[in-house]
Amino acid sequence: MYSSSTVDTIYADIDRSLTNQIDVIAQQILDNKTGAKEAGLLGGKAGIVLLFADLSRIFPEKNYLQATFDLLDELSDSLTNDELDFHMSAGVAGIGFSFQHLRNMGVLDKSEDLNLSEIDDFINLGIDNDFNTGNWDPLHGMVGLGIYFLERHKETGEKKYLQKIVDKLATMRVTVGEYKVWITTGYGKYCNDNYNFGMAHGMPGILSFLAQVHARGIKQATIEEMISACFPFLLQHEYKEEMEYSFPNSIDVIPVEKETGSRLAWCYGDLCIANALIHCGKALQRNDWKTKGFHVALKTTKINFEGSGCMDAPFCHGTVGLIHQYNRLYQLTNNDVFKYGAENWLRITQEQFYKPGEGAGGYFFRTRNEEKKIYEMMANYSLLEGSAGIALVYLSWLHDIEPAWDIIFLTNV
Repeated sequence: MYSSSTVDTIYADIDRSLTNQIDVIAQQILDNKTGAKEAGLLGGKAGIVLLFADLSRIFPEKNYLQATFDLLDELSDSLTNDELDFHMSAGVAGIGFSFQHLRNMGVLDKSEDLNLSEIDDFINLGIDNDFNTGNWDPLHGMVGLGIYFLERHKETGEKKYLQKIVDKLATMRVTVGEYKVWITTGYGKYCNDNYNFGMAHGMPGILSFLAQVHARGIKQATIEEMISACFPFLLQHEYKEEMEYSFPNSIDVIPVEKETGSRLAWCYGDLCIANALIHCGKALQRNDWKTKGFHVALKTTKINFEGSGCMDAPFCHGTVGLIHQYNRLYQLTNNDVFKYGAENWLRITQEQFYKPGEGAGGYFFRTRNEEKKIYEMMANYSLLEGSAGIALVYLSWLHDIEPAWDIIFLTNV
């Protein structure tokens, strides 16, 4: 056993290492080593600017605020000159989210006219387009647009866009027995039409979004019916308690012999269900759902690295997404099991994936090379699949600031 002084030294060493990693990631971005040419929120500058905004608050003596403004100028140019779609992931809504988020956190002056009302009108057309194409996807579709309007609502109090999205989502449901659910459309050779249990592309993302709209006092009766008609469908597919995982990643609409497995991540796995249960339990005052959510989340802390499915560090499907979610759950519950879970995955991240002097601030992203039919480890500085997201998680781990940016991922329990 380590003595208390030895433990304190170990934690101090980790904190220094994380601080250094954040500095290296930020400096490499400032030195134009990112190659981040796209403007989007999840894969480009609109996500990276969230990192520099938080850095500017924590380290006002450094040049991070100027870097923030420089990135915002580049994003303004993109809005004016680039051909962008309306989506959150890579389009206008994601850029608009970053401007609004920085207004909400006080980095930008709310008295300045940023033409966000014009962006609202454009994204409103996107709601209609997504409805017509059946695209409710939390990451790349209508729910993502809703997250933008949730962020806008903090300043404007405007309800009509969120009301519209709720009504559209209600219409996009299908009836399955006694339930009303959403079907995720199949994608080529990768998956069939399915009932998706993931946060990125599935029903937990819709439900967590609806719960947050409900918390703003918007269409509460409609949302209560929608959540109540869907969540029991997910819960009935829970595995037996003795199984390592509690829920599948997805279930094909037309059943096949092979059952889909599960994993531990932000995008897929039991933490998606846990977050949605907590969000919806709060909204509908269902303490049994909140308790269930905590139980599911606590069970995941027993899953080891070998059984997790984690093959890299980034937020989306890597170990850093686990650190963030367990840290959020610890802040919510003060349950030390979640604290130890976050610490465990922090240790694993440093041992398995941190490579000083290599990649993007010491990290790589595992990506599929379709031409070569292999997976490759690539340097990436983005929010979702790169080092900007890693640095943001480390900042919230090290410093007493709310990571309000994580409404993007609906992990803001």
